[in-house]
Amino acid sequence: MKRGALFFRIGEFSLINDAVFGGLRDEFADLDWRVVDVEREIVGRNAWLRLRATGEAAMRYGGRILRDRQPPRDFFPRIPVVIEAVRRWVRANVDPSDTAFIFQTQSLFDARHPGRPHFLYTDHTWLANLRYPEPRPLLSVAAAWRRMERDLYAEAAVNFLSSGFAAESVIADYGVPASRVECVFSGCNVPAGEPAERGGRVILFVGVDWERKGGPELVAAFRKVRAAMPAAELWIVGCSPEVNEPGVRVMGRLTPERVADCYRRADVFCLPSRMDPAASVLAEAASTGLPVVATRVGGNAERVEDGVTGFVCEPAELADRLLRLLGDAELRRKFGEAGRRLASERFTWKAVCGKMAARMRREMER
Repeated sequence: MKRGALFFRIGEFSLINDAVFGGLRDEFADLDWRVVDVEREIVGRNAWLRLRATGEAAMRYGGRILRDRQPPRDFFPRIPVVIEAVRRWVRANVDPSDTAFIFQTQSLFDARHPGRPHFLYTDHTWLANLRYPEPRPLLSVAAAWRRMERDLYAEAAVNFLSSGFAAESVIADYGVPASRVECVFSGCNVPAGEPAERGGRVILFVGVDWERKGGPELVAAFRKVRAAMPAAELWIVGCSPEVNEPGVRVMGRLTPERVADCYRRADVFCLPSRMDPAASVLAEAASTGLPVVATRVGGNAERVEDGVTGFVCEPAELADRLLRLLGDAELRRKFGEAGRRLASERFTWKAVCGKMAARMRREMER
């Protein structure tokens, strides 16, 4: 009989969950894997818990739910009653005698079992929000959640992070020894393809959170670009901001295949984030041969090599960098080729899961 492995995730939105699960399942093909979705299997199947969590989410985060039109379930992981429900579920359903290890994506819940090695892969921490040049106020969370997050990092066999920026936060902000923290980066969530014929005029933005990803700053820079280059276009993918500017196309949420097509047809990719721990879209753009312009925040400079695969700059410099790239086909080609090499070496899920699996084996052999 095969030994088992438990893979904990939350929600269906992030493509990262499927990519990491598939990669680790291939690496540990000898194990019998079980996926546990906290939202669906623990909260969703308990009507009383779901009702109680909804009520507490409305009390704690009602203003944000209304302002940002977020469903209450987005806040379930931060509710103490949900934290405790996940812990109870793990104690009742995990048999240490036939479980090799527990793995979870994101640090929003506690799937640890004292009798089994626990591995964590996440892209951010709560306290990392204070590390940005212009930090936002921290989201209000219960003391029980703050203790849970700290204990999670402290007791994990290995904390895997998708950026050095987030890894440094686990070490410095939470006091975890560097020996139990490893940056493994992240892969691309859309299929990389060969570039289409490009005309040197299209700037592409891909992001769900328009303001946090620097959308307003990009529009301001694009006005200057458009004044100097009237044929320039800005394509906005992933969100639908109310932008009514000449040359701007708002495409909204697209399928991964259509997003990949936008990467192929654009000339320059721009993500002027205000806050960003590990933007996978930067690697996705590079994997399709797009030169990238990004701001120097969070993990952006780990995904864009300034002067090699694109430009890392301040918001005030965006228009200058975009015009330089749009006006120089040879520079776009040079940056694009270097970006494709970087993405193929570092930012694939095969590479990421291979690094995690190798480290996990070493830990379990001790």
